[in-house]
Amino acid sequence: MLILPLPARHDWTRPPLATILIMILCLIAFLMQGSDQKRSADAWRFYQQSGTAQHEMTAYLADLEQRGKTAKAAEVRQQAARHDPAVFQTMERDSDFMQRLRSNRVITASHADFPIWRSNRTRFEALRARIVTERFSLNGHDPSLASLFTHMFLHGDIMHLSGNMAVLFVVGYTVEAALGPLGFLGLYLIGGLGAALPDLLVPATAYSYSLGASGAISAVMAAYLVLFGRRRIDFFYWLFFVFGTARWPALAILPVWLANELLQNFVFDRGGHVNYMAHFAGLLSGALLIGAYRWRRQGQSAALVHRQDADQARLLQQRKAEQLVAEMQFGPAALAYRKLLAEHTATDPRIVEEYLRIARLARQPELLTDAQRQLLKAAADQPRSVDPTLLAEALDAMPRALPKLTVAQWEGIAGRLIVSGQLDTAERLLLRLMSHPDNRSAALRQADRLADAFIAIGDAERAALMRRLSGSRLAAPAASAE
Repeated sequence: MLILPLPARHDWTRPPLATILIMILCLIAFLMQGSDQKRSADAWRFYQQSGTAQHEMTAYLADLEQRGKTAKAAEVRQQAARHDPAVFQTMERDSDFMQRLRSNRVITASHADFPIWRSNRTRFEALRARIVTERFSLNGHDPSLASLFTHMFLHGDIMHLSGNMAVLFVVGYTVEAALGPLGFLGLYLIGGLGAALPDLLVPATAYSYSLGASGAISAVMAAYLVLFGRRRIDFFYWLFFVFGTARWPALAILPVWLANELLQNFVFDRGGHVNYMAHFAGLLSGALLIGAYRWRRQGQSAALVHRQDADQARLLQQRKAEQLVAEMQFGPAALAYRKLLAEHTATDPRIVEEYLRIARLARQPELLTDAQRQLLKAAADQPRSVDPTLLAEALDAMPRALPKLTVAQWEGIAGRLIVSGQLDTAERLLLRLMSHPDNRSAALRQADRLADAFIAIGDAERAALMRRLSGSRLAAPAASAE
């Protein structure tokens, strides 16, 4: 079973730096792991050929007998008789024995072959220290402080790496945008520590080392779901031969993911080499961390999620208006656009332009006037994004009393008209603005630009009028020719 959220639209003006950093660290670690198979083979070849393996196994069997673990000793002896390589893993998982062995309390200095054994053991440990996976992964039987963090960046093979990185990017981009880079790094590291708890509390017997990138990424996945809560988001699902996409409440998938990890661990892949309990603990850790984050915000999610809610609501209203247009119900469609713009102020100017076109078809003067004012407001905020022809038509249709805009906004609108060649409308607008003391300064500044535009099309008379209004003197043609 596979259920994954579909990627959201990404804004590369604010790249996910922390997510990319983690991906780079995972890639570097994987490249460092690339020669581990050869390093491991070299170490174990030396261990066998030097006689160290036989020497230590003999000592281990004697130690088990001495401690009264005769049944365990018999089991190990049978493994050794079958030349089962797992017998050495059994020995190494006996942390008490290995601690005493390494501190020279099993094979002591009183043994005749102690110097040779000690030299070989030191050489063997040096060879194993070169194995990146063993050195930096988490050994639940003998953990180190450093490995609690380094194991979060390790992977078993290229498929493990590529799958994890794809999932991390899909969910990490949104989670980092919500929490910020530092918050996301904290989530990854703390979630990864939470994922390591099962290995620390009940070390697994099916494997010696834990590669914990999947556990930390599971924390990020759960964080993604809890951030969106009961909101419906898009998922890709794959169950045996059935696959597709569906839109479900985000939080409803969390218990499905948790149950899947438990079923895999205890039923379907019992005794396997996948650390399902690390996935389970990672999911739980990420959910609890973001649950605490939302609790501190009095139940509110991140601002990014609320913006996406607003975007989704805007999109639904826009689709409703477009459907009404398709059905040629222009009056209701114009009302739908009016509602859309009233509830979502930061709307694409193209929506405003569509509203104006539909308001004309609706033949309702009130809606047409409102659409013209909306277009003017959009032009005031983003002059270059509005169709200059529609802007000119809206201004020409305006009553004598112009809407209240700032001086800078009127100046931007006038400049847009001049640059786009709507000179007649620009001239009428400047004359109207000059009659208002508050807007006169903007009109005077644009008058010179309009005069230059008139000269460019050969209309010296209207250019001279603009020069006189702005207080400038019309340059002589001969002077301008020089």
